[in-house]
Order: sequence, then C-alpha cells, then structure tokens
Amino acid sequence: MKPKLPNETYRLIAREKDKPAGNGSWKPLPVSTAPNALTERIKELNCLYGISNLFENQDVSLSWILQRAVELIPAAWQYPEHACARIRLAGEEYTSKNFKQTRWRQNTKIVLNDNHVGDVDVFYTQVADGGTDPFLEEEDRLLKAIGERLSKVLWLKRSEEALKESEERYRVLTEQVAEGVALVQDGRFRYVNPTFCRMFHVPSAEEMQDGWVHRPPAGKADEIARLYEEKEAGGIEAKREKIHPVVRGEKTCWIQVCHSMISYKGRPALLSTFKDITEIKEEQLAAQRMADLLHDENRVLRSSLKERYRLGNLLGRSPAMQEVYERILKAAATDASVAIYGESGSGKELVARAIHDHSGRKKKRFVAVNCGAIQESLFEREFFGHRKGAFSSAHEDSPGYLDMAGGGTLFLDEVGELTVNMQAKLLRALEGGGYRPVGGTKPLTSDFRMISASNTALTNKVTTGEMRNDFFYRIHVIHIQLPPLRNRRQDIPLLVEHFLRKMNVPPNKIRVPGPIMDILVEYDWPGNVRELRNVLQRYVTLGRIEFFSPHRGTEAAPAALELNLHGAVQELEKSLISKALDQAGGNRTRAAALLGISRRALFRRLSNP
Repeated sequence: MKPKLPNETYRLIAREKDKPAGNGSWKPLPVSTAPNALTERIKELNCLYGISNLFENQDVSLSWILQRAVELIPAAWQYPEHACARIRLAGEEYTSKNFKQTRWRQNTKIVLNDNHVGDVDVFYTQVADGGTDPFLEEEDRLLKAIGERLSKVLWLKRSEEALKESEERYRVLTEQVAEGVALVQDGRFRYVNPTFCRMFHVPSAEEMQDGWVHRPPAGKADEIARLYEEKEAGGIEAKREKIHPVVRGEKTCWIQVCHSMISYKGRPALLSTFKDITEIKEEQLAAQRMADLLHDENRVLRSSLKERYRLGNLLGRSPAMQEVYERILKAAATDASVAIYGESGSGKELVARAIHDHSGRKKKRFVAVNCGAIQESLFEREFFGHRKGAFSSAHEDSPGYLDMAGGGTLFLDEVGELTVNMQAKLLRALEGGGYRPVGGTKPLTSDFRMISASNTALTNKVTTGEMRNDFFYRIHVIHIQLPPLRNRRQDIPLLVEHFLRKMNVPPNKIRVPGPIMDILVEYDWPGNVRELRNVLQRYVTLGRIEFFSPHRGTEAAPAALELNLHGAVQELEKSLISKALDQAGGNRTRAAALLGISRRALFRRLSNP
C-alpha cells in the first residue's frame, strides 16, 4: 500500500504550491526539521519551484532550461539515489546524471496548444524490495505537474523567441524602408529608424531614445513636435493620415504622416510613419494648375463656340451645327461607340473624322468602310483578314479592317446594311471575344474605336428584326443627329464661299450675286451639302444654276445666269417679271405689286430690252 498523508499535510502542500515563484529569489524549503511525509512534499515543491524559476534567468536558451530542469527531477522522488530522468523534445534528449533506461518507468506528456510535443520520463535504476511498481501515487501527480510546468515554460520561451525574432525582423525592415518610422510610448520616443533621422536632421537614433515627444532632444525639434500636436491634443484612437506642409528656408516640403495605435510589450503605443511626398505634391499642384488652365481655356472655347463657324472640315454657324460641334468634342473625349444619323450627303463621315481627329487616337488610322458594298460571303475576309494559303488566291497574309483600325477608329458607313449574321460575327469581336482571320488558328484582338453612321433610324430595323438588339445597343452609346441643309439655310452662304474657293474660282468671281444666292438659300436641297457642291460645280463650269432631283427631274434657273454680274442680274429680272405677269394674268398693275415695285418702274424695265 502507498502511504496516505494526513489532511493537514495536504493542505500545507496545497498552500505551498499556490505561492508564486519569486523574481530570482527562490530558495529550497528546509527539510531537516520536517516530518518524513512532509519532507517528501517539500521536495516536490522544491522541484516545481526550481523548474518555474529557471525561466526567470535572462538571455538563456531553451536547451539550458531543459537540461537544468531534468537534473532537478530525481531529487523529488522517494529514492533519489536510484532515480534518473529524461526529457525528450523536438528530437533532442536531455538526461540527468547516471541516466539508465530500465523497466521501472514513469511517463507524462508535454503538451503545447493541444499537441503532443515531448515526454518526461523518470526511471528507477533499481528497486530495493524488487517490487513491480515502485512509484507513489503522489509521484504520478508530481510528474504530471512537472509536465504542465514544462509545457508552460516551453510556451513562454517560444513566445519570447518569436517576439524577439519579430522585433528583429521589424527593426531590419524599418531600417531599410524609405519612410521614416517612430515608436512612441508613454509620451517618449522608444525607437526611430535611420530614415526618420535623415528626414529631420537627427544625428543618430540614440539621441532620440527616451526623448519627450513634445520636446524632442535632437534634430528639427519644432517640426517633429508639430507633427505630433494632434496626438498630444486629443489622442488618437484609430489610424489617421494627414499631409503637413513644412517650410524649410524658401522651399515648402510636404510630409505625409500616419499615426496608428498598437500594443507594444503589452501596453498601448503609437506607431508613426513619415513619408516625404514633396515631389508628388509638386506634380499634383502642377497638374492642378494645368487642369485649372485647361478648364479656363475650355470655358473660353465653349463660350466662343457659339460664334465658331468650323470644326475640322465641318462648316456652319447655325445653332444646329453648334450643337453638333459640342457633341463631337464630348464624344472625342471618350472611347465610347458613336452612332451618327443624318440624311444622305449631310456630312456623316466628316463628323466621324472630326471625332477621330480630336480624340487620343488621332495619330492612328481612320478606317472607313461602306457596309453596303460588303458581300456576306466575303465578310470575314474583309473584316478579319486572311492568312497565306487560306484560299487559292491567298498568296500572302492580308490584314482585315479590324487589324488596320488597331489603335485608331473604325467607321462603318450605312451600318444598317449589315445582315444579322454579319452583325453577330462583328459583335463578338466588339465585345472582346476576339476574331480569327480566314485560315488562321489563333484568335486575335484589336483595340479600336467604333463609329457608325446611318441615314435611317436603326430602331426601326431592330423592330423589324433586321438588326440584332444587342448589336444596336453596342454601337449606339453616343448619338449625334446631323441636321439637313434645309434646316440650316443660314449656313448656305458660308458653304458656297468655301466650295468656290476650293474650285479655284478667280477671286473677283467668288462672290455670288444676291439673286442667285437667294435661289440657293430658298432651295430645299434633298441631296444636302453634296448636292450643293455639285450645283456649284455646274455653275462654275456652265454658268447656269441647274437642280437635278430624282423626283422632279431637271430644273434650271429662270434665265441663263452667267458669271457676269450685270448680265446675270438682267436675266434674273426678266425671269421674275415674266413670272409675275403670268401670275397676274397679264395685268401689269398687279404684276408690279407682286414684284414690290411701282407700275412706272415695271413699264421702264419692260421698255428696256
């Protein structure tokens, strides 16, 4: 039977076990005057306190602690002269003196974070009475307590090593970064890195150690204290960033400061970083000044746009054209797809070119495609290109429209002429799905800006099923409506002068007689600007104003109009008088009233052939 101890003895042992270990002042309990049973318990306490006290030694390794711990264990057993111990941890063994492994073994596990990481073994080298279980029940409990103490020591030591490693890693990191770093605790500097010292002209980091934040001991003390004023005034509860201007001589420097509350050695501390962003700030200020300048120029431009008569090759002072100019400039500032609507001959391609020329893609190609001339069977070859050998006449690689428009603009004139199948193939390329040249195996992509034009409403084609709904929305992001020439008659004189100059008409004949200009202004121009240019070309060539309309046939001006101003005016007068007499049924008084002249003036003109 294992001996039982009196209850008072157990209570005494329990009180002794609950006492904390002193800071390096632990002394073994005297055993000479204690009863035998109590002597055994004191030996146990001495062992536990001794193991705990090993951790109080500064700057010692875990191996040193485990070796001395294993030497303390045998003395706490009933027969210390025959006891020996072993600690196994992480593949290493630590043994007491005269260690010998026998069949009389007692074991407990060392557990760290619920993981079995090691063992503590106690052996008896011999047993006096030859018994099979020489260990006492109290020794079982003691060994478990030793295992628990070693687990705690192991956890503390590894935590300490991890903390030191982390601090060293952080120190190395902070010494290499380009930002200044400072650690403040209890209002004093605990650490500053070399960059901080260079930034604030501090001779060395040691001079800042334990210096007060509100009264820095070295460097540009006033600047440093000012950067911490916010912290001193109201404290910092969360991460806070701020940019501070610092005047040094005649130059203003900009320092970005970030304050963060952290826990350092179990107590709150302030970690601060300082970044010199003077160069970045100066670039920002310069960019802002440039933006303000451009804004002012843009405002002036827009205010003068009402009086502008030209944008690219587009001419017109009318309000309708001013609105078109405004839309062109807005569209040019983006890469969004543009849909241009207007009657035939109104200048849709000129609008597309103006958008391209005022955009960031103006240095790349502008590729115009007449969709009405594309055969469906040749669509992929025309748009996606082909590879050498793709068909019998393919003697070399040939790029398609998408390749040619790479980085630039693809203009699809009369986009409504594309079939639904052609739209589906083109849509995939527009949506980023890529395309394959005829005879090619690898998919290609092309970065281009899409501009389309139509002389009919594409919404009607969507309704009738002639255009895919998704294709319509892909090309119809920005909408520009070109007015027909009959809706901007005030631009006709400007256009007439422009076209005559391009036709190399002699300077003395560039100005068109008023009556002729009146005829040009009053005409409806179903062919728009294109028809006006053709009429003027005939006028310069034949000396007559003739209008050709598919619905009304050929119309000429009432009389031959020569380039001679006097002759043209006479011919026009005769024509108008003849018309007035026809309408008045030969009544000269009524004809004079229709012409807005007196009856005598009419007689005079009729009498002069």
